[in-house]
Amino acid sequence: MVYRINEPSSTRFMVHGEDIKARMLDISQAGMALVTEYDIPVATQLSLRFTMLKVDKEIVNFSGPVEVAGEVKSNIPAENNEHRLGIYFTKVKKLEVPH
Repeated sequence: MVYRINEPSSTRFMVHGEDIKARMLDISQAGMALVTEYDIPVATQLSLRFTMLKVDKEIVNFSGPVEVAGEVKSNIPAENNEHRLGIYFTKVKKLEVPH
């Protein structure tokens, strides 16, 4: 059985060797939007790794891990001293899953 909660996903990424916690708001082929308590400046280069799932009606398929390089294009102050980051993907690589 697979289920999903209709709220932002939690994610983590690395900035200058520090593990950063964030909530993913949305994702597309070109980039993603995150909310985090960290004030990451525009033009910062990021490395992110996450797992994609493909949802087709009621069926969820594992699409595999993805590693992306991205650049912070926007940083908008949000509630609770958080920041909404707009990240543009500069490189996307689907990782091979060992069998």
